[in-house]
Amino acid sequence: MSRFTDASPDPKSHIKTLMRIGYTMSSAVSDILDNSITANAKNINIHSLPGLEELNLSIVDDGEGMSPNELIHNMKIGCKDPSDERLRGDLGRFGSGLKTASFSQARKLTVISKKTGEPMCAAVWDIDRIENENTWCLEILEEDEVRSHPFLLLDNKIEQGTQVIWEKLACLNKTSHSLDNETVMSANLSELSDYISLHFHKFMEGKSKRSFLINGRKLEAIDPFMSRSQGYQEGRSEKLRCKGGYIEINTHVLPHFNRMEAKPLERLGGANGIVQNQGLYIYREGRLINAGGWLGLAKTSQLGALARVEVNVPSSLDQDWSTDVKKASLQLPPRIKKELRKFLSDPIQRSKRVYRYRGKQDEANKYWNIQENENDKTISYQISAENDPLNEIFRAISKEQKSKLIKYLGQLAENLPLNHIYQKMSESPKDIDQENTTDALLEAIMNRVFEAELNE
Repeated sequence: MSRFTDASPDPKSHIKTLMRIGYTMSSAVSDILDNSITANAKNINIHSLPGLEELNLSIVDDGEGMSPNELIHNMKIGCKDPSDERLRGDLGRFGSGLKTASFSQARKLTVISKKTGEPMCAAVWDIDRIENENTWCLEILEEDEVRSHPFLLLDNKIEQGTQVIWEKLACLNKTSHSLDNETVMSANLSELSDYISLHFHKFMEGKSKRSFLINGRKLEAIDPFMSRSQGYQEGRSEKLRCKGGYIEINTHVLPHFNRMEAKPLERLGGANGIVQNQGLYIYREGRLINAGGWLGLAKTSQLGALARVEVNVPSSLDQDWSTDVKKASLQLPPRIKKELRKFLSDPIQRSKRVYRYRGKQDEANKYWNIQENENDKTISYQISAENDPLNEIFRAISKEQKSKLIKYLGQLAENLPLNHIYQKMSESPKDIDQENTTDALLEAIMNRVFEAELNE
């Protein structure tokens, strides 16, 4: 007869698996922020001050906090059943985010919390201790130890709030190729700032907005749709009823690059970022999960660069959408793929019209003739023979000079730096300045003539 035996994983081995789930620092911090938002925090501060011998990172909020018993329960890995129904606005799912996110970034996790009417409490996971003792040994601090903790940032007089402390940071592992710790941390915090500003931008605005700060600097929302910019187009919207709630779909078309203001364009990664991040923007309970890409529903193209489709999904559909433990990726259900395809053509076509309209504006000049051959599927850029300044020059020069000029103009057209123009138009179109090229050309020619005369 068969028998059963306990095959629980060794804590020493299991903890190493949990450390390698695949978080970045930005996605790991975001998992902690989810908890702060679910706890109704209005102010969330991230601290990592330079100058310390051993750098650490703290996330402090003024949310509802936890009692000692609630803290111990929430420090357990998988403390919630992912199949349980969540309240509207609950950004959690697996009951593992706090721990797995922290273990991916730090070898020591301390959580200090205060709930109204309860004492301040703290618990510590230390990976070194888990590995040495090969047990899940959670350290519970006494209240006097909590209040004298060297990294405590919660005010002793507060009624409620929580502080998450990461020590022995993984990003600061010293190797022969490592930068100094403060340089590494500064780069991580800069990336984190942009990540939070984009992925939590809906929580930074409106009646119930929250304040997010890094080392005292308040973060500003990054709107991926540029909805307040001149030239923005709002498109079709619809609500789809699904088992477990509604999915809300909105379509957007960004302004043309020439109408974008410099700062919003830069914050979205420049023109290159706009092109690369066209596509679907999927939000779970208001938090951005998928920032761009068509997920196999359409092809990325230069003409479709301005198209965005916003999809708002409630947490009640997590199982259908296969939301992962990091809440950083998901899979589109087959029915949703079918429905979304109906929405894609409108923003993509309108993006193409914006581009083509600008293209027609660019064509409307007397110096260049753009030849599009539909049969050969080719495009060529030729100097126009119909402009008056060129005809005046031809009337004033000899036959031999006309032949030389025609040959030169042909070579000029053939040697347009098209690859460079395409690259710079994609990366930084606002940096291109053609206003003063005539003066620069005249000065260059005069200098060459002057040098030639001196050498004769």
